This record gives sequence, C-alpha cells and structure tokens, in this order.
Amino acid sequence: MNRLSLSHVSANPPSLTWLAVVVVVSVGLCAGVADKKTTEPAIVRTPDSYFSRLPELGYPWRPRYIHVLAPGLSTHPLRVHYIDEGPHNATETLLLLHGTPAWSFLYRSMIPVFLRAGYRVVALDQIGFGRSDKLTDPGAYSHRLHVATVIELVRHLDLQGITAVLHDLGGPTGVSAMRRDPGRYHRLVLLNTWLPQGDALARPLDHAAYLSWRGLVTLLGRRSPVNAVFKFASDASWTDIKWGYGAPFPSYIYQAGPSHWPRMIPLTPDDPVAREMQASAAFLQGWKGPALIGYSDRERFTIPGRPLLHHVLPAACRLEVPDAGHFLQEDQGPLLADIIIRFITHGCHLQLYPILD
Repeated sequence: MNRLSLSHVSANPPSLTWLAVVVVVSVGLCAGVADKKTTEPAIVRTPDSYFSRLPELGYPWRPRYIHVLAPGLSTHPLRVHYIDEGPHNATETLLLLHGTPAWSFLYRSMIPVFLRAGYRVVALDQIGFGRSDKLTDPGAYSHRLHVATVIELVRHLDLQGITAVLHDLGGPTGVSAMRRDPGRYHRLVLLNTWLPQGDALARPLDHAAYLSWRGLVTLLGRRSPVNAVFKFASDASWTDIKWGYGAPFPSYIYQAGPSHWPRMIPLTPDDPVAREMQASAAFLQGWKGPALIGYSDRERFTIPGRPLLHHVLPAACRLEVPDAGHFLQEDQGPLLADIIIRFITHGCHLQLYPILD
C-alpha cells in the first residue's frame, strides 16, 4: 500500500442526525406544496445575473460553452458550460469533474494553485448544474447523458495526457468516460467517490447515509434542499452557499438534475448502471496509470465503496484528508491541490506529512 499522509486532526464524525434535520426542515417548508408540473419549458437556463457575485467569491473565470445533443432526448442542442484556464501547451492538463448538487464552483480554491504550477485546468458543469442548461424533467437525466457530456467536451478540446480529478458522482461518470477513450488519460485522482455495484439494499447499514439521502430526494423531488446539503456536508459560509453553490437554482424547476442524479445510483446488481459500474471496476483493475484515492475524515456517503477502489487499484496512493466533510474541496481546497501537484510530480514516493498509523 502506498500512502500520502496528513497530520491527523481529530474531529468527532458527524452522525446521521443532520439528515433527519434536513428532512424535517424541508418537509416543513414544502408542506402542502405539491411539485405540480404545469406548462413548463423542457429546458431552462439560469440567467447570468444570478452569477454576478462569483468574482468576489473567488470564481473570476470567464464562462465558455459548447453545445451538445442529449442522447435519446431531442435534436435541440444543450449549452454546456466549462472553464479552460492556463496554457494549452502546458505539461499537465487537469480535468475536474463534480458530483451532485455541486458544480465547478466547488474547485474555485484549488484552480489558482494548479494555475500557479503552470497547469492547464478544465472544469465542466454537467447538464442540470452550474451555468449549463437544465432539463426540467427529472426523468430526462441519465448516466449516459452525463458520460456523453464529458466525452464530448474532452474530444472538442482534444485534451491529451489528462489527470482526471473526480469527486462524488463525478467518479462513476468520469471512469465511464475514461473507459470509452482511455488513450487520452494519464492519471486518476478519486476523491470521496465510489463505483456503486448495486449492493445498497443488500448492505443497508453500510449504505445508511446514501439511502437516507435517496429517500429524501425521492420524497421532495425538485424541491430537494440544495443549499442545505452544503450547510451540513461542508464548512462553506452561508454567503458562498447562497450566492455560489445555490446560484444555479433560482427556483425548483431548475433543480431536476440534483433531484434525480442520486436516484441513478443502482440499488441492485442487475440495474443497467450497476452493470456499467461493474465494467468500470474491471477497467480500473487493468489501469496502468498512476492513481490517487482520497477520502476525508468526515465522509460518510461514499465510504462503503472504498474497499472496492482499493481492491481494483492496489498500487494507488491512499490519502485521508483531515478536518473535511463530503465536499473536501470546499473545506481543504488549497491543501488538496498542493497534494495533487506533489502526486503528479513525485507519485507516492514523496513524504509529505507525518505518517498516520
């Protein structure tokens, strides 16, 4: 086992109490308010005015866009937002992928560290998130859609030698994209993520955090509490949450993406996404490139998937990030970026911090 270690910061791990709080608060707010679908547009776009405070929150980069066709949906192209910073001839190219309900804003404190190292940094907003277009029907979202979006952007920019940094559901999405275009990728960084094999119902105690969250978003649908997720799963300030993380979602019709992505996680092994994840695990087992697997000390949602990642990537560097919740980029962004740079330049061989026993 290879380990990049951090000096331990003791913290009492949070219980699942906050999930109950979110349920009570959200149900109270939504009591008597049904998510009725009147005449709605199939696609909505968050007005730019909702992103006006991003520069003061540490996200100053100008938006860039491509247009993609959603597989199996329509011929109407969807606008996908990304940022592309740093020299295009840089020796290293990083692709940063988010999960739910985050967007590229999550990486705002890491991107400057990468840019100072001379790297090219590309960060994507998935359809339904950030400054990308949003489908208003939750059922219009699929694993296939998110994977196709990553593949389209990578090919559009002709990215090569990629270090993929994958978080949360960006892990399953990113590995599926890598599997279909492996020659473009050189390194892999997996952060608080997993490849769900469809065993959640068979191991309900292990998956209690995820199953609780799934139950909540199933109950509340598009009225799921996006902002509350960051309040309870990170140390983000309310200003960053309201004007940053929450900016893409001015009303419930914009929230179909965050409400449905957690429900794509397979519950049984015969689910099509479970079969895709089984194939992705087999792909990683044959992966020859460098890999880093990192979890924060307060993570709960994706911990059940850690043994599988350690099994399929036995030579990967292993990292525990202290004093951080699920959104470890928010809580320890600059430190995490520095560790990734050291991983890129030195692999697992550089002693960074005192070893954790």
